[in-house]
Amino acid sequence: MKTNIEINNNVKATFDSIESISEVNVSPFFKENVMHKIRNASEEIQDSTWSWFTPKLQLATLVCVVVMNVMAFSNFKANTYDDNISNFTESYGLSTSTESSILN
Repeated sequence: MKTNIEINNNVKATFDSIESISEVNVSPFFKENVMHKIRNASEEIQDSTWSWFTPKLQLATLVCVVVMNVMAFSNFKANTYDDNISNFTESYGLSTSTESSILN
């Protein structure tokens, strides 16, 4: 176990090392150069993100969405609500029988 004197010596050595820290001289244009590189990098990322979404692709996407909506709407019109309900009840065995029972 360290004695009190050893701990005090370590603390004093730590404070002495803090006094040896000096100011670093930096170029006055360093910050501007770094900020310029950051701005250029972010602009390149933005350009590459939206470059694939050209007007041709936008038009093709719009046509696909419209065609899908028209097909869905026409399919919805073809099937009526009653047909859908009767198909559902028959497939899950929920339909009531129209036959009369012997007990009734």
